[in-house]
Amino acid sequence: MDSRFGAAVFLVLCCVWQAHAAVNCTSAGRFADPDDTTCQNYTLCVYDSSTGTYLSYNYVCPTTSVFNPNTAQCTASTNYVCNVTTTNTTTSVCTEDGYIADPDSTNCTSYIECVEINGTFVETTYTCPDDTYYNPNTTLCESDYNCTTTSTFTCTAAGRYANTTDTTCQTYIYCVLASNGTYLEYDYTCPTTSVFNPNTAQCTTSYTCTTS
Repeated sequence: MDSRFGAAVFLVLCCVWQAHAAVNCTSAGRFADPDDTTCQNYTLCVYDSSTGTYLSYNYVCPTTSVFNPNTAQCTASTNYVCNVTTTNTTTSVCTEDGYIADPDSTNCTSYIECVEINGTFVETTYTCPDDTYYNPNTTLCESDYNCTTTSTFTCTAAGRYANTTDTTCQTYIYCVLASNGTYLEYDYTCPTTSVFNPNTAQCTTSYTCTTS
């Protein structure tokens, strides 16, 4: 009796964390949120006999606890191992709105459109029409563009670096640490009238190119 009361109090202490359902309820009970990698969020499904449908309420377990889907209860993190794996997030290749070369393309046949929405860049990849290649200088797909990806720069750390051989300051090198411990190197050109500022590692229109 005491253990049931304790469990009830524990669940009452949980807080509603959003109004819409994280789980599509098809039966009554408590169910883990499949998108939650912390194992703290769950949905309470309640059957409404008046409408014949299920009502959904989303909750989050108290700070140091996690939701155990086997017992359908919040429990101490020492009692249940959260085995939900997180997905690795990739670093955005966009620094401002515009079009840039696709770093995954080795033949210049695709490019990326960068659109900033609420401080986050949405990246959309496009493929050039047949027999055309993306020209980062004009941001157009052209049939007479000579695709070149060579660079004398050697990456020693992740980040964006100025191309010291470019007197226009429009091109830069993007270094990405691969899973095997080596660095992948990509050549980029800043959109339209902007130039690469090595101090902020971003394309901007306010930087004065001093390369002679």
